[in-house]
Amino acid sequence: MTKPSFKLQVKSYADLRDPAVAKEEGKFVLLTKGLDLHFILSPIQLHPYHANIVYQYLQVEGRGKVEAVSSSGCRILTKGWSVRGGGYYSVQPWIKTLTLMGKSTAFGKYEAALLEPFIDEIPLELGIMEYFLELE
Repeated sequence: MTKPSFKLQVKSYADLRDPAVAKEEGKFVLLTKGLDLHFILSPIQLHPYHANIVYQYLQVEGRGKVEAVSSSGCRILTKGWSVRGGGYYSVQPWIKTLTLMGKSTAFGKYEAALLEPFIDEIPLELGIMEYFLELE
């Protein structure tokens, strides 16, 4: 019996279609809850730490409770949520590429295997359908 696949949820705190925003680099985190995979991107200026993204997405938006947010991470109090790593993104509009790279100091390297099934879907969800998603 094969394991059921995740359902993708994408959230971006930046409009990557906007040329001024697209030049900026940012951070992202992967979260799971049940069979939902949550891929959340944010500009560094808005959320300087990966834990800030988790806090915004879960606590501020009413999905769960989070405490002890700092550069070293955070603690999710709501059962079922799990951080599956993070990293950095950059947008290269001139070659129509969104690149995911690096790792989160607090949460470790993102699990690329979780995103691979959605490599075509993620740009569509972000409104940059003509872009190629590159996982490093």
